[in-house]
Amino acid sequence: MSDLLDEDLEFRGGTLQLSTETVVPESSENNRTQTTEQPDARTEEQQTTAAAPTAENQVFPRYDVPFDKENIKDFFTFRKGVVETAIQECITALLFPEDGVYLGSWLLTEITLWDNEKERIVLLTSRLVMTIKYDFIAMKQLDFKKTYLDDLDTIVIGELVYPPSSLVPRLNGIASGVTTVVKDCVIDRLCRRPSAEDFDHQASKLFDPKYFEPRERHLRGVRLMWNKGEPLPLKTVWNPFSQDVPFLTFASHPIFWHKVSDDDVEEKSTYDMETFAVKLQRAIEAMTSSACCIHHSPIVIQSYVGVTSLLHNKTGMGFFKVRGKFSF
Repeated sequence: MSDLLDEDLEFRGGTLQLSTETVVPESSENNRTQTTEQPDARTEEQQTTAAAPTAENQVFPRYDVPFDKENIKDFFTFRKGVVETAIQECITALLFPEDGVYLGSWLLTEITLWDNEKERIVLLTSRLVMTIKYDFIAMKQLDFKKTYLDDLDTIVIGELVYPPSSLVPRLNGIASGVTTVVKDCVIDRLCRRPSAEDFDHQASKLFDPKYFEPRERHLRGVRLMWNKGEPLPLKTVWNPFSQDVPFLTFASHPIFWHKVSDDDVEEKSTYDMETFAVKLQRAIEAMTSSACCIHHSPIVIQSYVGVTSLLHNKTGMGFFKVRGKFSF
């Protein structure tokens, strides 16, 4: 065995050299001796905390909607200073001393009972969560809703999933496949003259089943509930305009995935659901009278067909955007 280790092992395309000589720094050897002689003095809780990733360095699935770096600029909230001005206006006009200590503000995506995504400003205080519908074109608030932390009985943080019998993932896969084929095989072909090799490659996409595979959301969220585990009444489940839904579901705003430079780190947290969930959990834990339970598990979106929500979300109808010659 030692003879084999002394020889160089050659592979086709590269050379791998193994050497029996290992240089160990003196300090490392001393540290190894100390570690052997003295057990780790940290408690089990401290070790777990040190090993657990924080919300800032965790890696989560990206937003599964057709917004790229080009059309994300169509969002009015992507413009510099717009979100900050709107949030400050809402804080000044809507928060009062009796609402508790101000803890933070975000621009998030609210996911309704019918799986529609909507752009919302969210304010958090020591007593409540305020959800604000804001017109980022006219720069004025349209509506708001207060949800008191004392009323919450359950908070769920986790992946957004559909029921096993839902057709939404399959329809989402078909829509994404058609979009990919039209963009790559039709529009690109009209804009330029592809070579014969490119033509064959593009033609193969038309019959590639991977572009049409069912697609889940691949998105995390947080749900705030105050229904005490009771099922929703039918008049609420089948009414898309119902205001009596006893829960709120939030996900990160699409802009969150487009703030990538080091200068955008602080601004990026404004669009981050994870940061909001962490501060919300701390606010709940600070309330001695709260009986709210916090779970880390999948969040089921009770959508089974979802044709209208698919069109709504794919076109970004719940966000204020520039849409050709119109803005809404």
